[in-house]
Amino acid sequence: MPAKIEKQILIFPDSVVTEQWPHTLKLVNPPQNLKLLNPGECIRIGIVASGDGRDSLLEKTQLSFRVEFAGQVQNHALAAFAGIKQLKPEGLDEVIQVTAAANVAVPPISMASMGASAERWCVPDDAQDGTATIDAEVETPAGHETPLRATILIEGFETGSKRTFKDVDEFEQYSMGYHSQPNPARLYPTLQFFCSNLKMTSGPEDVEGQVIYLATALKGNPAAAKDFMARVSASSKCVQMAGLLALFMDSYDIAPALQSMGEDERAAFQQRPELSGLYDFSSPADAPAKFDLLWAIFSASGQFVAIQKISTALEWRSDWDEFDKARKSSKRIKEWTPSIGRALAYSAAGWSMSSFQQTDPLAADYIDFLIASPDTSDAVKTELKGLQTNPAFQREEKK
Repeated sequence: MPAKIEKQILIFPDSVVTEQWPHTLKLVNPPQNLKLLNPGECIRIGIVASGDGRDSLLEKTQLSFRVEFAGQVQNHALAAFAGIKQLKPEGLDEVIQVTAAANVAVPPISMASMGASAERWCVPDDAQDGTATIDAEVETPAGHETPLRATILIEGFETGSKRTFKDVDEFEQYSMGYHSQPNPARLYPTLQFFCSNLKMTSGPEDVEGQVIYLATALKGNPAAAKDFMARVSASSKCVQMAGLLALFMDSYDIAPALQSMGEDERAAFQQRPELSGLYDFSSPADAPAKFDLLWAIFSASGQFVAIQKISTALEWRSDWDEFDKARKSSKRIKEWTPSIGRALAYSAAGWSMSSFQQTDPLAADYIDFLIASPDTSDAVKTELKGLQTNPAFQREEKK
């Protein structure tokens, strides 16, 4: 089939171009088409091409687009794409994962490619509920083409902050998928739900994980941070403390909120724990807990560095082999050693990466990149190829 531009527009977070694509191969999972936007969020738009020679067609194509919202119009001039990627068909990740351990290379199967706009559009900080309309035009070697129009719902903070969660499953689905469907207006009810669930707040590490998640999600969106601060400042103690600590981590000015606190609450905040050293695995016993925090960062932002750091614990295969041999022998393990800590961290890192590889398309793309990267050690590459088959990375199902 000859190459052609498809009549559709994809809308996705700006971070896909700035954070995610630099750490992926040419072949990627397509970004999710956004369902709604909140004030302060920035997006790119994508144009899809199919047929033989589609990458070459996109390389010779320029895109312009026009956004109309709340009576205002923004025009973005013709420009070459900021990036072009081939899109994986559904199910290809599973094939790659099954064949990786056998060192069988899967040919790059793709039926479509996508170009991402060079410019972005950001929702105004004071935006209220409404609908944005996006019209795109392309200039190809064959001439001028006008793809179909797209619309996307804009939801203000007042509306979004009232969208509560019906149960834990909905809460976890929202939290785990935030990097692909960000919804900052809903971060306040996220914290409310977390603080109202006794199982979620059973330990300091749980609160720490939620604080880091919120700080990562709010970073770079001052409009969302301002609204979030106003709401948590007038809320319960748990919501107030965790919310302000997240803002403090992002270096937002929380002085007005602290001044409005009572003396006891202000004193309690000053005794806050120090959240640092997330990327330091020098103490193997602490590494698994840090994995959870790094996955929180990934879930909130899609940051590559979180997965990259967790993968380094896969260097500890020899420690696992020794530990596994000892526990299967007649000799009882009598004392804790750093080697045992590394062994358990190795298993925890592999198990978590295996789980995300199966459930998160971006994580799967990052793992493909790590396997191909010259910056990844051969030892780690071997472990990454066996994520789905290594017994050390399996967990027994509870009966």
